[in-house]
Amino acid sequence: MKIKKLIKMLECIEGEYYAYGHSGRLPSDMYELEFYTSSDENGADLNMRVDDMDFVHFVRAFKKMQDTLAEEVRRDTQEGRAVSQDNQIFALEKRVSQLLEEAQRLVKSKIMLKEQVKAYEKERQGLYRRLDEKSYNEISAPRYVFNEVPNDSDGQRFTDDMKKYLNKARYSLRIRGQHVKEEYKGTGVTAYGQSIEQSTHLRVYIEEK
Repeated sequence: MKIKKLIKMLECIEGEYYAYGHSGRLPSDMYELEFYTSSDENGADLNMRVDDMDFVHFVRAFKKMQDTLAEEVRRDTQEGRAVSQDNQIFALEKRVSQLLEEAQRLVKSKIMLKEQVKAYEKERQGLYRRLDEKSYNEISAPRYVFNEVPNDSDGQRFTDDMKKYLNKARYSLRIRGQHVKEEYKGTGVTAYGQSIEQSTHLRVYIEEK
C-alpha cells in the first residue's frame, strides 16, 4: 500500500475534529513529503515522491537512512578523535622541543657561570697573592687601630673576638684604657695612665712581631 493511501485512511481514522464535525485533516507536514532519491541496480539516480512510495519501501528506506547516518556519525567521531590525537601529539612534540631548547639554554648558562666562577676565583687568588707579597715594613708598631671602644660587655666581647681571631704568629694585640671615669677624675690616676677598670672606653693597639 502506498503512503498516500495510508494518509487517506489516517484522515478518516485520526483526522482533526472541530466543534461542528470531522475535518479529515492530518498535520500539515504530512502533506509536504517532497521527494526521495535512491539508486537502481546500475547506479542511476531514481527520484520519486515519498507519498508514492510503498509502505514497505518507505520503512526500508527510512532504516537505510538511519544506518547511513549512524555510519557517518561513527566515521566523523573516529576522524574527530584522530584529529584530536594528532593535535595532542603535535602539542606534546612542540612542548618537548621547547623543553629541549630550555635545557640547552640552561646548560649554556651553567657553562658560562662556571667560566665566570673560575675567572673570579683566579682574580681572588691573584689579590690574595698580591696581599701576601705586600710589605708591611711601612706599618709602624705599635699601631693605634681602634679607639672609643665602650668599656662594657659589648666592648669586652669585641676585644675578645679580636684576640680570638688575631693572626698571633705575626701580630700581637694590646688594649689600653681611654677616658677616665668620673669618680677617678682629680685623683691622679691619669698621671701614668689609668687602668682599664678606671676607664670608660678602650683603645686597641696591634703591632707586628
